Amino acid sequence: MTKLRLILTFYKSFAFASSIITLACLSLLFANSISVFTILFWFKIITLVVIYFFINSYKRKEMYYYLNLGISKKALWTSVMVLDLLLFILLTIVTIIIK
Repeated sequence: MTKLRLILTFYKSFAFASSIITLACLSLLFANSISVFTILFWFKIITLVVIYFFINSYKRKEMYYYLNLGISKKALWTSVMVLDLLLFILLTIVTIIIK
């Protein structure tokens, strides 16, 4: 349970930027058809890579905090990226159903 809390704490550091990008993608998907999903999906992946490099350099010393609590950098990033992509796909499905 504490690892999940730590992962969510780390996710909060870039959740706002990721949410804005997700909402922009969803609004474009709602305005257009499903045919733009491929472009939006790759845009989301590219922005996640940019966020990864930014947060990785900006919070370099903070990574020791998570490492000391038993979460490796790789496990932290993997879980956060999977969480964000699952959230994006779930919201995309909801948007397609609503439209």
